[in-house]
Amino acid sequence: MNVEPIRVLKARLDFESDAWSSTKGVSADPNSLSRPSVCNVWTDALDPARDLIAYHRLAISPFRLSDLFSVWKMGTKRGTAKNVILDCEVEDAIVDDALAVLRTLHRRTVELVGKDTAEGLLVLDDDALDLYMKSFAINELQMFRVDGPIDRGDITAMLESSTMGRSPMDVELRGLAAVEYRKDEPTILESREVKMVAAALATDLARYVESVLRIPHGGIPCPAESQILRILAKSGSILVRPQDTELLGNNVDIGICTAKGDELARIDTSLVFCRPDGTWHAREAA
Repeated sequence: MNVEPIRVLKARLDFESDAWSSTKGVSADPNSLSRPSVCNVWTDALDPARDLIAYHRLAISPFRLSDLFSVWKMGTKRGTAKNVILDCEVEDAIVDDALAVLRTLHRRTVELVGKDTAEGLLVLDDDALDLYMKSFAINELQMFRVDGPIDRGDITAMLESSTMGRSPMDVELRGLAAVEYRKDEPTILESREVKMVAAALATDLARYVESVLRIPHGGIPCPAESQILRILAKSGSILVRPQDTELLGNNVDIGICTAKGDELARIDTSLVFCRPDGTWHAREAA
């Protein structure tokens, strides 16, 4: 039985947008605001018409590569998006003929973007990406998801942005999502859709409960998006510690701390997973 060990879960959500940082002249730090102002700022930031270049950035740990791909394709129809592999470190092949797989991936890249753009890069549709992930054990991955045609100039702009320590989301408005994954380190997931980052955190919370109950991967449903967003709206930050988690009969009570940057702070909210009916319930800490 493949069960993950119980680990501290950390997540922090930020908004990358000039409009966010200057919304109505109000500070972007939710900790400096009263509760009504926080809600107003979140409403503005989550408005898709507010700023086309705005995107959400979630730093989350632990996060598994398999869980990344369970949310990566959200918001797009199959076959409409392209996945640009900007950087990747492979530990080993997990198929017998890895060279044949690489030839197939290169051929698919050329079919998508042409020989000039494909030089030295992998640009994959979703089927080819699935093949890539099933064929190699990946330690590090930097990837960008784009909806629309891609030429060499687009690739150059993405690479230059990454080299400067910025996100490719800053230079490509058609970008849907970006990720920086490093095994055993925090994963940085960026998306213009808050649904994607909420789904990533919901998936990680389900995995956390699986580790507490010692049951295999996929045995616990995810909490609802609305429950995740209500918790994130407190500060954009959550900390889940094993010592704040209780087994109460058939329920798992997960204490959550939302105080930014304070790992010694007490829990201020919680999610309860009810195992018999597979439901999640939120409650404020006493």
